Amino acid sequence: MENRMSIPYIQAARGIAVVLVMLFHTSQMSDKYFHINFLGINGMGRSGGYAYFFVLTGYLMVTIYRKHFGDIRVWGSFMKKRLLRIYPIYWIVTLAVIPVYFLVPSFGFGYETKLPEIVTSLLLVPYSSAPILGVAWSLSYIMFFYIVFSLLFVLNKKTMLTLFALWLLIVGLQSLDWIRLKDSVQIRFLFDAMHLEFVLGMLIAYAVRRLKSGGILWLTAGCLVFPAVWVVRALHPDFAYPNVMYTIGATLVLLGIGLLRTAAPAWLKPVQFLGDASYSILLTSLIFLSITLKLSRAVHLDLRIGPMLTTSLSFVVSLALCCLFYRYIEKPLIHYFKSMTAAKARTA
Repeated sequence: MENRMSIPYIQAARGIAVVLVMLFHTSQMSDKYFHINFLGINGMGRSGGYAYFFVLTGYLMVTIYRKHFGDIRVWGSFMKKRLLRIYPIYWIVTLAVIPVYFLVPSFGFGYETKLPEIVTSLLLVPYSSAPILGVAWSLSYIMFFYIVFSLLFVLNKKTMLTLFALWLLIVGLQSLDWIRLKDSVQIRFLFDAMHLEFVLGMLIAYAVRRLKSGGILWLTAGCLVFPAVWVVRALHPDFAYPNVMYTIGATLVLLGIGLLRTAAPAWLKPVQFLGDASYSILLTSLIFLSITLKLSRAVHLDLRIGPMLTTSLSFVVSLALCCLFYRYIEKPLIHYFKSMTAAKARTA
């Protein structure tokens, strides 16, 4: 990346985003187990963390690979890296969860033991049922973006601009309800407005190269958007545009980070670690939260120290377990795949 000073800030923001996602999940689950509104955010839906991840994905892909657009030789290595980054860890977690639904069907909705749902979940293919691992819905969008983005290595610039413009036009018209497409899972997914978040990230990557200053201003403005949306949603639960506002906030945050030209302070390192571990946290947090909350209720911990403190303790323990999963499973596996890829490259 051209501005390597921004990497620690990107990872720190990623860490904050994934913790926010986990906090909102914790609040929803505490309502299920203890009937409390943890931190008062249970009814707000999403935290905006996914918007940051989607915008960041588009930003990073352009920043890293823009010099290789039109080079078909890069396509294979790009897809291999993306597949190895997403699927192995995801399969480990999903395959660990699936047997639980066979042993205790009441934990699920009934479809988790059916072959079509298992196959589509493992492949991250959009289907009529939600993925067995709930958070995998976001991975389906990310993998689709990687496939679309990979066409930039295969097709010429004019063709890609035409295809992108046509696709985005249909997405926009569909979002405004000016056209009505066939009502199917695949069609809705293909032209979902959430894809625009990746495109915004791509545009930010080009904007950062042309702007020279204003990093702190943009970053501050973006950070203020998220709590503003939370307050509005708390006061007006029927607020219709939270995802739009989250996307704007994520865009401003990333634009500000991209324009920063100062080294990251040392106190950001723990938050950067959470950013490094964000994929593991995203995949395993619901599992660990479910386990810790179930155990807490089984031993009546909520009656001893109160449901709020019990939920807080479950959150901290679950986050620690997610980090251990990253340290001892994801990180060694990533290192292995990188070593394997480098060895093959040297051989070639």
